Amino acid sequence: MIMKKINKLGISLLMILMFVSCMDLDINTDTDNLSSSTGSIAARLPGMQFWMGHTHQTTGFFAAIINQQITLLQRDPDRYGSLAEWAAGNNTASTYPYQAFYVGAAGTFADVYDMAKQEGAYHYMGIIKLFRAMGFMVLCDVYGEMPYSKALGEDINPTYDDGKALFNGTLAELDEAIALFKQTQETDAKTLKEGDTWNGGDVNKWIKLAYGMKARWLNNLSKKADLYNPTAILEALNNAPQSNADNTIIHHEYATGIVKDNLWGDDIKSNYLYIWLMNWSRVYYVTKWYADLLTDFDGKGIVDPRADKLVPSAQITGINGGKEWFRTPGIDMQSDIRIGTNFKTPGLYDATIHKWTETATTDSTVISLQTKGIHSPTYRDVAEDGTFINTGTFYVRSDAPTHLLCYPEMCFIRAEVLLKQGQTNLAFEAYKEGIKAHIDLLNEDLTVGDANIAKATITVTERDLYLNSAAIGTAADLTLGKIMQQKFIALSFSNQNWNDMRRMDYSPAVYRGWTEPYERTSGNNDKRWIPAGKQYRRLGYVSHEYNYNNANLAASHPNALLDDIRSFPVWWDYPTDDYIPAE
Repeated sequence: MIMKKINKLGISLLMILMFVSCMDLDINTDTDNLSSSTGSIAARLPGMQFWMGHTHQTTGFFAAIINQQITLLQRDPDRYGSLAEWAAGNNTASTYPYQAFYVGAAGTFADVYDMAKQEGAYHYMGIIKLFRAMGFMVLCDVYGEMPYSKALGEDINPTYDDGKALFNGTLAELDEAIALFKQTQETDAKTLKEGDTWNGGDVNKWIKLAYGMKARWLNNLSKKADLYNPTAILEALNNAPQSNADNTIIHHEYATGIVKDNLWGDDIKSNYLYIWLMNWSRVYYVTKWYADLLTDFDGKGIVDPRADKLVPSAQITGINGGKEWFRTPGIDMQSDIRIGTNFKTPGLYDATIHKWTETATTDSTVISLQTKGIHSPTYRDVAEDGTFINTGTFYVRSDAPTHLLCYPEMCFIRAEVLLKQGQTNLAFEAYKEGIKAHIDLLNEDLTVGDANIAKATITVTERDLYLNSAAIGTAADLTLGKIMQQKFIALSFSNQNWNDMRRMDYSPAVYRGWTEPYERTSGNNDKRWIPAGKQYRRLGYVSHEYNYNNANLAASHPNALLDDIRSFPVWWDYPTDDYIPAE
């Protein structure tokens, strides 16, 4: 549904100018009657960036549940517990990417683009083109078909575009963005530095971001032999980030006071994943499969130095009464743990005796992702006696960075392409560089000598020992599976991991040890959403589209209004150029 329809629902004015307090308004501006022409393009950019970040990261959060990076024990119908078991009903995770993009970000695209064009601010025009490409590609990834050519315009009931139109349209807009970034702005135009919270006004980083996205999306065509173009991917990679210095990273703060957005009332300073995983009553855990990637990669029994940063740990009372670190084994999604009774957690820390009431002595003891947060005062990182109760995970802290598009991903894309071309030695170099770059990237936000093992820097010695270990192997034993699994680690909580799993058809030959959740074969799963023998391929459509654009939604796909739409591949996930959606 387009912005004009949302206007009719009476909520679009919430997002016209999200950061009114920091806008450079003329002294004669009537702040009680703000309009689409109020505020400079520089003042509007942070608000759009906030919502584009939400679009990116909330999609990654849902993807992490679907692809078994994280899970939760509640099997709440139509919510995230059912998402974990692939029985996701109506409204499960379907609204947020759509709403964050259409309502939060896209409503001001046209105004800002026109204002930027008038003053010759070509770099701002490039950002709008890039934002459109980013947002509509997310919709293509998760919904398949969506209004695109008629979206964000005057038509309150826009027709749908198919996935091919979405995919090709967004690629074209990326090229337009790159061309605009390369133009010299007019003398009096607003500079990017005046509004850019992502790249600090560095237009070269924006160019590399656009090329990186292009490489990512072109590589997603790997099933389509008639369209997959390794040369074009490598050309894009040559212009994408070449080191961690080129990364686009969204930086967040640990907020001592809450500054809320106008749509959901979330803290605008905190990390997006922190908001999603910490501000609700649900408790999340990493899975055993994900923990095993970091503690037993390729079955070699070698612990990755990133394990303590990405898998939660706690200090427990050891046999001799001293404090010992215990790393959670994760939730085994191939067991009956989510429907059985053999689950316990050291979540009951008794401050009076300075001990856990449950000692972590069996594999059934797990530790959640929850750590200290302003919205979750019952969770504490450290007890009064100094015991670390829960280290959490790197990506889910209030001040954790959001890695929007970074160099390690580019390395793994290169490794995949080169391996398929038979250039094994070069593929191995790119694969190994991707792992090294991700460790170095984590270190940018870790601290030397921190007593919390999750926040302590990974030493060069630890890094290099792992890179030269049997777990990483040699060029002779490099496989697509090893590349994709290491990419999965580096892209934790990214929607791209779900994209990759879909184009690999969730293959256990690629993703070692991965299988569908236990509930799928236990008789405890409602298979009308994703029938037996089929896989999770897309989210269900948004309720707003059912309610306000139903006729066009129904015409977009033969199964659009049926429960099993979630099992139908999106266009880029289909093996031929001419997608046959009813097949």
